[in-house]
Amino acid sequence: MLSNPKYVREQIREISDADLWSSLDLSRAGLEAVRSHVDAGTYNDAAAAWGSYWSAKRQPLYVTLTDHLMLDTDLLMGLGEFRIAMERSPEEGDSLLARAGMILHNAFIPWGDSVIRFGDTVDFNREIGQSGKYGFHYWFWSRPLIMSAVLTGDQKYQAKFDQLFNWWYEQRNSIMGFYPELNVVYYELGLGTRNRMFIENYMLPYRDRTTETHRRMMKTMLAAGRWLYQLERWEGYRPGNWQIHGSYMLTQIALVFPEFREAGEWLRMGLQRMSEHLESDFFPDGGHSERCPRNYTMATYLGFRNLAYLLEAYGVRKDLSEKIRASMGRTIDWWLTMLTPTGEIPAINDSHRGLFPTVILRDGAEFFHKPQAYPVMRQLLGTAVGGVDSLPSYTSRHMPASGFTVMRTDWSPDALYLSMNYGPAAGFHTHFDMLDFECYAYGKPLAVDAGLGLTYDDPLYQSWYRSSRAHNMVVVNDSNIVREGTEGKNVQWGSTQTVDYFAASHSGYDRFGVRQRRHIVFVKPSYWFMLDELSTAVSEDTLSWYLHSPQRLTPNRNGFVSEGDTGISILPAGQEFTTRTGTGWAASTTVRKPGKTEEIGWIRFDQVSVRGSIRRFAILLEPFRDKSTLRSADRVSDRHYVVTSPGQTDHLYITGGAYADDTLQTDGACAVIRIPDAGVARFTVINGRYLTYRGQMLWNSLEPASGEGEFTPQDMGEK
Repeated sequence: MLSNPKYVREQIREISDADLWSSLDLSRAGLEAVRSHVDAGTYNDAAAAWGSYWSAKRQPLYVTLTDHLMLDTDLLMGLGEFRIAMERSPEEGDSLLARAGMILHNAFIPWGDSVIRFGDTVDFNREIGQSGKYGFHYWFWSRPLIMSAVLTGDQKYQAKFDQLFNWWYEQRNSIMGFYPELNVVYYELGLGTRNRMFIENYMLPYRDRTTETHRRMMKTMLAAGRWLYQLERWEGYRPGNWQIHGSYMLTQIALVFPEFREAGEWLRMGLQRMSEHLESDFFPDGGHSERCPRNYTMATYLGFRNLAYLLEAYGVRKDLSEKIRASMGRTIDWWLTMLTPTGEIPAINDSHRGLFPTVILRDGAEFFHKPQAYPVMRQLLGTAVGGVDSLPSYTSRHMPASGFTVMRTDWSPDALYLSMNYGPAAGFHTHFDMLDFECYAYGKPLAVDAGLGLTYDDPLYQSWYRSSRAHNMVVVNDSNIVREGTEGKNVQWGSTQTVDYFAASHSGYDRFGVRQRRHIVFVKPSYWFMLDELSTAVSEDTLSWYLHSPQRLTPNRNGFVSEGDTGISILPAGQEFTTRTGTGWAASTTVRKPGKTEEIGWIRFDQVSVRGSIRRFAILLEPFRDKSTLRSADRVSDRHYVVTSPGQTDHLYITGGAYADDTLQTDGACAVIRIPDAGVARFTVINGRYLTYRGQMLWNSLEPASGEGEFTPQDMGEK
């Protein structure tokens, strides 16, 4: 039907009064006056009667709470609950009142962070960027009016909203977009988001609402319901966040306006699609299929959280609301895992960085019964919530379903933390990254990915932010990997009290004949050792190991080190590389607000491929608080590396399988032998059945397993 111009024109874009009133089930109680006027053909009087009915109608009243007016932090709640939340956060109340005051004078932030000042009226066809034009018509900027009306009871805010709505309605069919296939007004994201604000404002009691506004609002809701229904019905299930927004709104319109004859079918279709997304869009570990840790994970999570709220408020589909409550809490656990010691979520793929909203975690702890969120919030976000609940039982966590793994020492702000990204491509929100990482320690970001930028209109979005060289990974010839179809393969993971080990391969540079395998050994609580092995089929390709850091890095030995007393040492183990340095833009770690960007430095180690060989980058990553105790790193062989610190020597065997030399034999993927200058030595084996050191059997297992223990070497002479 959406391909039928006549249907779209007459049933959606230009709904007549006769069609509007015939679309209602006028046999419902309370609509007698409306029916009488419709039968008489006096449609203006019918609209006035509808306004009286609407004002008297008993229905749930709710409003959206946001985190400092940020996009996609919307939490539905009752009006009283909202006022209590604002009392707890008076500075946020002051902020939204100030923003609402600007809107009263036709000045607001339609998209991004730029204030646009309109004249006596608002031009809804104003050009503010390609994505900005569409974002403008999401109407997120209007929320302060609704929130201020609830907070103060002053109806001037509703009067302004109605004025803006009527201006928009009069202009809606003449608004031009940049993409022929996406009408600015009638497309899924616009309808799925804009109508949230329309509904919330329309539900608030307002004595001076005009008859024309009632009529236009009903036509707007009818048009949205029809358009969304046809789309969701005929296109079937589609992965990604767009359809969640559309199906959620189709459901909400049906619940708020059951008077429409079509509402029952809208509700059925909306809930069918939402149920399909609940089953298919989230990994078992709680991560979202689009693999954007903040932006689209949060938007889709909140779609289901708010859907559960609506179903319970309207007394509909208790079974589905219970299913949501039983399953979506996994995303809270996933966020807790990914949360950095500074309280941020990594800016991976099309995701912003920034302090994670405490309001989301607090609500999740209550809504989905996740009390472990409370102590994490106290530790990392400084929020005084909860009681004596215990921290999560894990620190490091392997999440192969969503393609993320986190190595962490503890839950303190000073913890050492490294997250790895190795999951599949997830549509156009995916960057050209693979086996990339972010690293934090001692309260500072040490290595970060670029993230999204401010918006998709950022001129560097395609050329830089998405590029492989903007990520902490190995890049061939400074070109992008082939991302579609590329993900971490032959993934290995093992963890003990003292060592975490991760390894994975990818073939994103097959066109150059290059295959990569990255090994990361976390020797807790001190350092990471990273070994990248690149099998090369041709000669003269440039292989570049990139690291991007907000720290100022300077040359040190054959690597780099942060300036200042706290930072990171980046030290090749027994290798000399050509090095380069530069700067690039990244999601800000200084101003920790989503969407902020800053220019940071990068370093890279280069070597040249040799046909038929394996080229290696063996790099020690050591966070420090005292440069005088920095470790050294040396290579004994391609599989055996030595990390030396005052008082002890660590032997790292990164075997990838069976290994034997004159000293050590194992079938583990990794083994670490720590020899102190004095005292008892320690061993760790990852995913092995045996480990022998200098003739001593240290580990013996019927099945591959990870373990550790103490031993006394027969010969303490080796360091």
